[in-house]
Amino acid sequence: MRSRAVAVAAFALLLAAFVVDAFTPQRLVVAILLDVPIVLAALTQSRRLTASLVIAALAADMAAAFINAAQDEYRWDPIGLGDRALSMLSIVLVGYLSTAVQERAERVGRLAAQEARARREATLAATADRIRSSLSPAVVIRAIVREAPQALDAAAAFWYPAQAGGEFLAAREGTTEVEVVDGRPAPEISSLTHRVADDGVVSVVRAVDPLGRFALDRLNARSAIAIPLADRGMRFGVLIAASNAEAPEDLTVQAARSFATLAVDALGQARLFGELAERNEALVERQDVIRDLVYALSHDLRTPLTALSMTLRQAADGAYGVLPERYAAVLRDSRVSIDDLTRLAETLLLVARFESGERHAESELLDLAAVGREIGSELHAMAESRGIVLTVDARASTSVRGSRGDLKRAIANLVANALQHTPRGGTVQLRVADERRSVVAAVTDDGFGIEEGARAALFQRFSPASRVGGGTGLGLYIVRRIVEECGGTVRYEPRAPRGSVFTIALPKASV
Repeated sequence: MRSRAVAVAAFALLLAAFVVDAFTPQRLVVAILLDVPIVLAALTQSRRLTASLVIAALAADMAAAFINAAQDEYRWDPIGLGDRALSMLSIVLVGYLSTAVQERAERVGRLAAQEARARREATLAATADRIRSSLSPAVVIRAIVREAPQALDAAAAFWYPAQAGGEFLAAREGTTEVEVVDGRPAPEISSLTHRVADDGVVSVVRAVDPLGRFALDRLNARSAIAIPLADRGMRFGVLIAASNAEAPEDLTVQAARSFATLAVDALGQARLFGELAERNEALVERQDVIRDLVYALSHDLRTPLTALSMTLRQAADGAYGVLPERYAAVLRDSRVSIDDLTRLAETLLLVARFESGERHAESELLDLAAVGREIGSELHAMAESRGIVLTVDARASTSVRGSRGDLKRAIANLVANALQHTPRGGTVQLRVADERRSVVAAVTDDGFGIEEGARAALFQRFSPASRVGGGTGLGLYIVRRIVEECGGTVRYEPRAPRGSVFTIALPKASV
């Protein structure tokens, strides 16, 4: 509208200058006045308007020259013609300079806009970092309200929560304090926030309708930007940035949309972490309950199982009289089953103690080679029954610190697994040696080996590879936990052309 008014005024001035010039003597050249509308057109920064006025001014200058000559019976005055040429030159020069000034102004304006946009983006980036510095929704909301005045060039920011019972907050420009507003907002503000929340878009509030006028009066502002914050159907609330300007700039409105995105992302992130924390807490509680149940069940099972095993042993030994052979065989099978149940209860109890952190194994100085020889002697009969050759290479003295019973259990577990998974006619070797900084116990077999896909979880609870053959899936897990308690490591390697190598490495004990 303003540019159109300037254009009309410029052409009106050009017409007036032409009329005055046309009815003056040839030597009194008033055509210099035709430069005025061209200069006036420069205010619109429209090069098309400037070019149009230059062409119109040149045409008016020539037309005035013919009219002046006609008034003198077409006698051309040399001085008048020279003045006409100079006026036309001045028209062209003023037009060129006006265009150059306009181009320069446009370039400066673009640079200024780019700088303003860059500053705004830098401000929003810094604002995003400060808003996301917490994972508590309440703290994030306070950060949003605190940062809004600076990020949106506002005099104040107000927060109206969507959930009942939430705090109404306010922050002023130039301060870092967030105030808690007592009482409920005025009806005009409530109506505005409900309308904006339902629309779901950033809205500019102006005094062009009764609701906007009353709301701005309550906010003590001349304009405002209302920003609804919602994420996937979850409404957090409405943020209103109040300003003393008549209307916010387009760049500010764009910044408000970007600010809304940042705020929603931060609130969504905080809500997600809150939900994950609740789920993890519930999961931990559930795991604790399961662990306690396993602990109690395993602990309570051992006593009746032990008593039942002793009773069956006494019956087998004739404490209750001579039994028929058929009953004696049933007792032997029952004792084997009860022994298996007892071992399972002890295994579950040990796992529960590992998981609860309540296990405190005693540590002593021991010779691991002697433990290895003892294991070889005890499992020799098992190897012979399976048709497997078991060799033990544990001649040198090797001192480590740990629980003798636990380390014996761990190594025996590896040897027993090797015997179980090696076919008849195969070989199993237990080697205990001193290797530089560690004492190593390695169990090697030429059995079936372990599939590559099952190796990653081999030492985890209920590993599929450790459950082959009806195992509990806890044996290798217990081996790892025992070894780690002693400060060592256990690893698996495939053996060529077939078989497995399990290696326990323990730190040497300082004697």
